[in-house]
Amino acid sequence: MNKLVITSIFLLCAFSIFAQVPLDSAYLQITYLEDFVRNIDHPEKKRYDEMVLNIGKFSSEFYSKREDKVKYMMDSLLRSGRNVYDAREVIGEYPRSYQYYHVYKNMPSIGKLTGTDQILFDSYQYEEELVKPVWEFLSDRKEIQGYACQKAMTRFRGRKWLAWYTTEIPISDGPWKLCGLPGLIFDAMDSDSLYHFYCVGVKQLKDQLPIFINGKYIKCTKQEFYKMNKELKGDLAAYMKRQPGVINAVVTDPNGKTVKPKKYLDMEVEDEPVKK
Repeated sequence: MNKLVITSIFLLCAFSIFAQVPLDSAYLQITYLEDFVRNIDHPEKKRYDEMVLNIGKFSSEFYSKREDKVKYMMDSLLRSGRNVYDAREVIGEYPRSYQYYHVYKNMPSIGKLTGTDQILFDSYQYEEELVKPVWEFLSDRKEIQGYACQKAMTRFRGRKWLAWYTTEIPISDGPWKLCGLPGLIFDAMDSDSLYHFYCVGVKQLKDQLPIFINGKYIKCTKQEFYKMNKELKGDLAAYMKRQPGVINAVVTDPNGKTVKPKKYLDMEVEDEPVKK
């Protein structure tokens, strides 16, 4: 039996095992560093974040480690009796990314994706089909974190993505909503260099790490959430005026001058017909 056949059998067995065990625990934790552009008017001003991908048997969770820590600190301070203003002053010294979103693949069931995010002070939750990008496999090879990686390319949700994945970890997952390759995605960057995730650590967990959606959220459709988010980022004052109980809203700087809305970016530009 040649090496190619042996490798193919190994991969099929690995995927089969991954798909037959319970859904309630994660055994791999992948850490990514991310650099991204928040304001399209100033693409030279990069922001940075530390992202975590917890991989379970069927499900996974992707989120900002920085914002997760800030939320934990805020909740702890409020439980200890501190008021909101004091708590915000304390966490104001901690580096922020303001990326509140969580992506849960194969939740609440196989083939589904649940997203949570925040708009101003409200937290929202939506559900959609878990779609897999259509990848084009490229011949490039390189090593990342000691793993042999291969290059692939796709156009997904309005952006063109280049990714490096390794079949040495035969789990079809990756940062954000990216998935569908025959191995874990270690590096992913859109063609405009607006978003870049790069793996800096792979950790095998000894104990089970439950993956669940924690917190209270306003349920909505993905289309409803993205419409609200787009309106907010387009014109904050206009968005506030449409909220119940708000008569007038003017956004000004410390000098009292009206602030023009910033052109904030989203990774997901548009919905495209993507194969499942």
